[in-house]
Amino acid sequence: MNKTWKSQVGGILAIIGGVIGLLASMGILIAITVLSTIWSWGLLPINVIGILWIILVPMLICGVLAIIGGIFAVQRKNYGMALIGAIAALFPGWIFGLGAIVFTAISRDEFGMETKQEVKQVTSIQKAN
Repeated sequence: MNKTWKSQVGGILAIIGGVIGLLASMGILIAITVLSTIWSWGLLPINVIGILWIILVPMLICGVLAIIGGIFAVQRKNYGMALIGAIAALFPGWIFGLGAIVFTAISRDEFGMETKQEVKQVTSIQKAN
């Protein structure tokens, strides 16, 4: 099967979703910093900071996984990691994650093509000798 644009688009969408996740994580971290000052004054009735930490950690993990998976998808190296990255892009940026999943799943046959072609070339050279 020929290389198409689908895996690259899936990877780029996953990377965009990951960047959105990292930017949102930075925003949540800033909010935690600001709200910790307000919390120390006793103006918050509930522990908003704890809730934000519960959101921050998965958002950060999903953002990093989405970027790594997007890089693998653009390079067409590891289908499993590319799909994990596309799925991880759903949490921070769901529209980009959905597109990344669709394009990565459609382009499954393109992953590992270089290795298969190299094996065919080596076997054909060995048969010729």
